[in-house]
Amino acid sequence: MTHYRIDERDLAFNMFECPGVQQLEGNHPSPDAGEDTLRMVYEQISAFSQKVLAPLHDSGDREGCQFENGSVRVPNGMQQAWNDYRELGLIGMMASAKYGGADLPHFFAAPVAELECGSCVSFSMLPLLTRGSANLIASFGSDWLKDRYLPNMYSGQWAGTMCLTEPHAGSDVGASTTKAIPDGDHYLISGTKIFITWGEHDLSENIIHLVLARLPDSPKGSRGLSLFAVPKYRTADDGSILGGNDVECGNIEHKMGIKASPTCVMNFGTNQACIGYLVGQPNQGMAHMFQMMNAARIEVGVQGLAQGSAAYLAAKAYAQERTQGSRKSADGFRSLKIVEHPDVRRMLATMKALTEGGRALLYHLTLYLDLAHYHQSEAEKYEGYVELLTPICKTFGSDQGFKITEMAIQTHGGYGYCQEYGVEQYMRDVKISSIYEGTNGIQALDLVFRKILGNQGLHLKNWLAEITQFAGEIRDGELRAISSALLKASQEVAATAQFFASCKDMEQVQYHAVQFQESMSHLAACYYLSRQAQVALEKSKSSDEVFYTEKVLTAQLYASELLPAATFALTNMRKDPPIGLRISFKP
Repeated sequence: MTHYRIDERDLAFNMFECPGVQQLEGNHPSPDAGEDTLRMVYEQISAFSQKVLAPLHDSGDREGCQFENGSVRVPNGMQQAWNDYRELGLIGMMASAKYGGADLPHFFAAPVAELECGSCVSFSMLPLLTRGSANLIASFGSDWLKDRYLPNMYSGQWAGTMCLTEPHAGSDVGASTTKAIPDGDHYLISGTKIFITWGEHDLSENIIHLVLARLPDSPKGSRGLSLFAVPKYRTADDGSILGGNDVECGNIEHKMGIKASPTCVMNFGTNQACIGYLVGQPNQGMAHMFQMMNAARIEVGVQGLAQGSAAYLAAKAYAQERTQGSRKSADGFRSLKIVEHPDVRRMLATMKALTEGGRALLYHLTLYLDLAHYHQSEAEKYEGYVELLTPICKTFGSDQGFKITEMAIQTHGGYGYCQEYGVEQYMRDVKISSIYEGTNGIQALDLVFRKILGNQGLHLKNWLAEITQFAGEIRDGELRAISSALLKASQEVAATAQFFASCKDMEQVQYHAVQFQESMSHLAACYYLSRQAQVALEKSKSSDEVFYTEKVLTAQLYASELLPAATFALTNMRKDPPIGLRISFKP
């Protein structure tokens, strides 16, 4: 059985020291955007994740979801967990108080998401999707929709989903054929969507599906998609349930991981009686949906980080306890804990660096989300950082989270391959994070062509200039090697982006996009970890806390071992066209 572990000291460092909640002082309108409220939120989610969610991690995986006669039965304990979660009021923590929210900063959501995802990732996606779909309605819906839906969704009385993918289309959302026919003050929706997370369940009284569908005579492709709120049940003006809305679950997927979360085939309008309400403007569905998708991409990055962190801490605990081998000493031979073996220390050090680098990236990004809205003088700059770093956060968390789980299994040896030790489940659960919410290959194309080349590299130049300034101002000898590594990597990223901008062969750019994204994500993780190391080094001068010393060592390791490999990959991208494009792959 898995024992869920939390790196409380590193979470506290991110929340209160670097980047720290103090950065919001004067840059957020809420009177509650301070340390006391954040501590209270953290204590609530820490207790809930350990006492309520963590036990469901194992049992939910073993029990899974069952599909019977159009209904989905989720594992035992999920209903009580959802009821208890609603009592915490965290679904609407960032929403307007007008609709039952708390108007808290995005920064406060980082520890909430990490602990939810680390303790039971299957459960975590239900509040994630409910919050995201409610936020879409809050941003683009009519006043009637907001008043009718938002209080119930932010309270958790109703849940929410996002419905994009269709059986024939996959990631090509523009090929969607789901129809929306005008019918008075609403629309009749008909079509099938697949891979709908938490698409059917009975944990909430109602489920509001955010569905992409095509109006008559709409343009082809993604430009012709509109967004609709489609309830599972029709409701009266007071929110009471009137009856079904011709929304049915056709089946659930049998998956490698996240087995306690139902992934559904959803059929809308089989009997031509499914009504939906337009959200936002006609043919602007994809533009509207990107708000939810971008928020979900950040949380998917959190999923990878959280499960990677849990797997690393499990491996560290095992390595400190497991005895294997011996070493000669003055008294003969003494038994060794495997943590004393250099190869195990290498894996643990790499896992620690990737985990702490990813966490530093995540907390800075969630801070930027708030500063993009409320910073008194540089909101536009931070908005650009959010655009640039969203795919980086998603892909770093998911890719490196998976690699961390692999190293955690390796650290356990043969026991890591066995269910009793739990780390194999982290690997199974985390793998989906590099696939859904846009595969990491799609994220790379978005990063290169939209986020960098699409604005002549403006956001990238601003971000690299900040890194260069930071590295150039380092004076302490212990951080000098970090400075050199950051400067070299920044130069390589800039040179490769310039190469992409001038390259005439778009297939070559597409071929290298994923590797460029991974290299840039290592630069991001190393940069934000190095900022933390600078703070830790200063504090270590007046404190003997080992944490500060090891934070500096971890940044040094990242800069000397992990970042150079990523930098070398960038150099190779600017050479001859890739050999892989010359292989035919014919039968």
